Amino acid sequence: MNAKRRSLIDKFSKARLTPIQGDSFQSDQSYHSVVVRDADLSQSQNSDVVIEHSHFDKVDISGGSWTAADLTEILFSGCTLSNLDCCEARFTNNEFHRARATGLSFSDGRLRNVLFSGCKLDLSIFQDAQLANCRFEDCDLREADFQRASLKQVVFRDCDLRNARFVGSSLESLDLRGSHVAGIQIDAEELRGTIVDPHQIADFAPLLGVVVEATPARN
Repeated sequence: MNAKRRSLIDKFSKARLTPIQGDSFQSDQSYHSVVVRDADLSQSQNSDVVIEHSHFDKVDISGGSWTAADLTEILFSGCTLSNLDCCEARFTNNEFHRARATGLSFSDGRLRNVLFSGCKLDLSIFQDAQLANCRFEDCDLREADFQRASLKQVVFRDCDLRNARFVGSSLESLDLRGSHVAGIQIDAEELRGTIVDPHQIADFAPLLGVVVEATPARN
């Protein structure tokens, strides 16, 4: 995901996808190359569903439960995912654009090569999840919970991470440049190798036991 690759938006603009009704999804079933538009799937219960190479456009999946789902190469455009439970789900090569996803739970999930762009993910839950080669761009992640998660080569670019929690997490090649990190909770020893910009140093100083003060003026 951190390397340049073809966007799913471009890929699906010419793809032949089969339109289906939102209520067609059932637990323990598999779906391939489908598109769902302007559907209300709120409160839906679809555990162990398998979906591949498909597009969800302006779909409301809020308050539902898609536990242990397996989603590969899925494009979510303008969807509402607030308080959706995706515990133990697997997301591979997916993209989320402009999603409203306050309180979305990926706890114990596996996310690989996943892009979140312009998403509202405040209060989202990533506890004990595994994230690899994922990218968050211009996302609201205030008070998001990444406790005990594993993050490898994850980029948070221009995100709001104020008061986000990473306590007990394993961090490898983390990139936080351009993000608001005031109040972030993170183990100091896990910051080794994390990429930050000069403006973020003051926010991380207390975690490292460093006191930042201006140089006294000369008399």
